[in-house]
Amino acid sequence: MSTSIRYLRMYLHSPQGRKQPIGYLSQYGDILRVSFDRDYIDDPKRLTLSLSYRGADDAATRAILSAARDARLTRADGKWPSFFQNLLPEGHNRERLARERGCALEDEFELLAAAGHDLMGALEVEPVPQEEGIPDSVRLWHTAMGLDVLEPGFVEFPVEDAASLPGVVTKFSAVREGRRYTIRRHGAAGSHILKLPSTRHPDLVANEYAGYQLARAVGLACADADLISAEAVDLPEWLPFNEVLAVRRFDRLPGGKRVHMEEFAQILGYEPRHKYGRGIFHDYSGMLRILDRLSQDPARDVQEFVNRFVVFILMGNTDAHLKNWAMVYPDGVNPVLAPLYDPVCVTAFFGSVPPTDYGVNRSIDAKLVAFSWEDMATLLKTADVPRASRVLQVARATVRAAQEKWPQVLEVAPESMRRVVLDRLNGGVALTRETRLKAI
Repeated sequence: MSTSIRYLRMYLHSPQGRKQPIGYLSQYGDILRVSFDRDYIDDPKRLTLSLSYRGADDAATRAILSAARDARLTRADGKWPSFFQNLLPEGHNRERLARERGCALEDEFELLAAAGHDLMGALEVEPVPQEEGIPDSVRLWHTAMGLDVLEPGFVEFPVEDAASLPGVVTKFSAVREGRRYTIRRHGAAGSHILKLPSTRHPDLVANEYAGYQLARAVGLACADADLISAEAVDLPEWLPFNEVLAVRRFDRLPGGKRVHMEEFAQILGYEPRHKYGRGIFHDYSGMLRILDRLSQDPARDVQEFVNRFVVFILMGNTDAHLKNWAMVYPDGVNPVLAPLYDPVCVTAFFGSVPPTDYGVNRSIDAKLVAFSWEDMATLLKTADVPRASRVLQVARATVRAAQEKWPQVLEVAPESMRRVVLDRLNGGVALTRETRLKAI
């Protein structure tokens, strides 16, 4: 094992734009460690990195942040703790980042270092100048574990225009300059995410764009998204498509300020490979409890969550996993439910691929199709949601609004999506089947 240690400095941007140091990330062999600054640990008004690092009170939070052995802070298998794993991309995006860095796909330290200036939320990481030596907060922990840490290893600065955008669909971080979008940002954090179709599903971005339109039509809070011509995009590779989906990042503000956010996979401690969680009643009830107890606007967020769930059932969105739900921190400390993003009608793709494809999504869809209003009431009871009857009443009204407004929106959606969603609106799922029976 090498006797050198590599480390990165962690910063959180405040809502006012201040870049505040909060700790270090270090690697020694297969051991990866998160070490927080004492000033950050002892500050009762500290910026929130993650609800997973927050205890029942401030003393419990300080204990978590300063723990010697805690899976949220330390791993010995070459992987980051789950919060940081979820900052890294998957699929083609991970492969591209590894190529840009010249590192292995499994080298999570280097992948995070490569995209350190453009991570999700308000977190930023970069190398510490070697002349500063190994910080005590890092060195003392490693030596206390009996490790022979002799000298700091070299870590390159982030790749200038690299970004880490969680997810599998090919996407780029970009800035908008007039009517054009460019990923050559000269090191600046991107303000937009550009999402590409695939050769397998050329209508993917049209599908997602229609999903945004459907969600907006029934009053859901969504990220801003537009279909743009591929000619307006400055990408480093040739694209055989005419349209690209441009999504304005809600974790970025004009002037370069950042808004912190985290996915529910990070909050609940799931690694990316477990992003589909343990089932609706287990995970969604936990998410509802978090919204009810910790959100700055619990009544609004609980209702929005349930309305979104209903809309995803009607839309055939079987990919609303725990990385596609998030919280944002407008004041840097307290969370609210993030705008809706990634609203894809995955069920529209089932008919164009072999029956063995999309196995996980097909299994999820079978549960969504059968999910009834009684199940919804059970979910709210399990989460101990206040005024559950009122929440259900508004959710039912959302279904009626979708039945009224969506057919017109779907006129410009891909044909495969239009067929699927219209069927669900007209009794193809339990929620609308029960509504029709009640009306009769």
